[in-house]
Amino acid sequence: MNLDAAQALIALGAFFLTFAAAILSGMKWMLDRVERRTEQNFAQVDQRLGRIESRMERAETRMERADARFDERMVQIDARERRIDARLLTIGGNIAEIKASVSRLEGPHSPFLIARG
Repeated sequence: MNLDAAQALIALGAFFLTFAAAILSGMKWMLDRVERRTEQNFAQVDQRLGRIESRMERAETRMERADARFDERMVQIDARERRIDARLLTIGGNIAEIKASVSRLEGPHSPFLIARG
């Protein structure tokens, strides 16, 4: 091998080395760009998820307040029902007393007559 052939081989090796370095640097640039875009997209997704999470927390707080108000109203309804039941018992007792009084006023009845309701 003479000097010209050795120089040609060295030049060819340098060309391939330069070519490989250029390809690798281009790939590195593309990978860096993809990484930056991916990080940006993840950051945007994190922001959206944060907004959704805060909305869900607000909705949950509203639902808890609505549940508490519903429970309070149910307690009030139960108390009203108990008062109404007590009034109905009182009215029922009063009606029985009125019927007994009317029956006494009308006098004795024959045992074969069916009492009026």
